[in-house]
Amino acid sequence: MKFASYTVNGQASYGVLRSDGSVVDLRKRIGQDYPSLLVLLQRGAIEVAREVAESAAIGDYKESELEYLPLFAEPVTVHCIGLNYAAHAAEAGHKPPEFPRTFVKIPAALVGHRAEFEKPSLSPEYDFEGELAVIISKGGRNISAANAMSHIAGYTCFMDGSVRDYQFQRTTDQGKNFYRSSSMGPALVTADEVGELDHLTLKTIVSGEVMQHTKFDNLIFTVPKLIEYLSGITELRIGDVIATGTPEGVGFSRKPPRFLQHGDVVEVVIEKVGSLRNVVA
Repeated sequence: MKFASYTVNGQASYGVLRSDGSVVDLRKRIGQDYPSLLVLLQRGAIEVAREVAESAAIGDYKESELEYLPLFAEPVTVHCIGLNYAAHAAEAGHKPPEFPRTFVKIPAALVGHRAEFEKPSLSPEYDFEGELAVIISKGGRNISAANAMSHIAGYTCFMDGSVRDYQFQRTTDQGKNFYRSSSMGPALVTADEVGELDHLTLKTIVSGEVMQHTKFDNLIFTVPKLIEYLSGITELRIGDVIATGTPEGVGFSRKPPRFLQHGDVVEVVIEKVGSLRNVVA
């Protein structure tokens, strides 16, 4: 299934995206018990939602009517992983790391599918990073890699907007958290629908040109290893997101550099997961 959070007719809601382009609105149908997608996950009610969606004769809205939110209406912790592909580490001038490099993305930095990015006025070095993100369905501490997959609700697309001079000359957190510089979505695609990750592909396309292209078997630290590592540091909670890192081909490493400009269209396309599209405003 594909779950999305959105506003429609000025009302925040969530629902299931169907292959015919319609949306079964779950807030309208079961909102008294599960008022948001995050609450649905927290109460372990994915199968309830499946029954509702499959029994609906018609959808409640057209997908084109939605204004997407960045996966959840409420703030969640977004853990981001740096330098998780050897070729990207090399283009950034680093050796492959011995342990995951992590930082956190704040809610104000994120927008949803089809929303506009805000090009920073303080820097000309606004860069793109396409990534796969993992959504946690069962929280915990010290989760073993062997058990990690049972803690995953599903996956989504992620664009880690990076302001490079702030990132490299000041701090990673500053460069990674400019207002409305990143995006997530369109939907949480359940793990059963995506299946095995290793041979699935990711592409980042900027204004029609493919900039990044990889398969997930190139990850240095696999998704189970990332869950094991992060849960050793902190409690992973239901709804938490892990953005798994970007492959080679980012803008700052190109000659000449290719930074994002007003009007650029950025698409992160992941096989079986979806396509996340935003315009730089």
